[in-house]
Amino acid sequence: MSRGDAVLLQAESASEHLLLWLGYLKEIEKDNAANCLLEGAASAIREAAACIALGLVRPALNSLRLQIDLFLAWLYFKDHKVEWERVQSKGDGFKLKNEIIKYLGDNFDAFSRRYGVLEAIKQRREKEPYRLLSAHVHGQSEPALPKIESPADVVASISLQDEAIALQKECSEYIGDILYSLYSNNWHALPSNLHPALIARFKTKPQQAEFFE
Repeated sequence: MSRGDAVLLQAESASEHLLLWLGYLKEIEKDNAANCLLEGAASAIREAAACIALGLVRPALNSLRLQIDLFLAWLYFKDHKVEWERVQSKGDGFKLKNEIIKYLGDNFDAFSRRYGVLEAIKQRREKEPYRLLSAHVHGQSEPALPKIESPADVVASISLQDEAIALQKECSEYIGDILYSLYSNNWHALPSNLHPALIARFKTKPQQAEFFE
């Protein structure tokens, strides 16, 4: 198996739960006008995998960040048809990440509590992978700036490719935690393949009970 093929398989594994979520969300919100955002998120997952396999890690970071933006945007605009039509027709009114997180906390009673439980047992290194990705996308510090002296430098080292795969896994967990926090009221309606990964993270029965309260 070539290195590129191996990376694609690793990327698929790292985004496995996101793909399950995509299938579920599209099924429960059939014909929603904002579902193109979910299609965009699916494309961003494929785009990130392809870029990493080609060694193009910096473009992959943009695709990873876009996954977060699009999932969150869908969570808002699926229930705000008029606002989405305005975005489509005028190109303004798109919601930022922090605005949507606040909206979810303000309007879904269990969201903040559940998300707090999951944040306490996170397996990812980065509490907010979006912040790290934004630093690289916007070149916010010297370590995040590109260093390209020849065309060959565009291709990242194997170690950086591996780090990008790890970041895909972190983004998947981060997005998944937001979705679990919103949709666990209908736990038994979720795809059964989404159950084990979450249950395995709970360290105590009271912790699990608090989440599902």
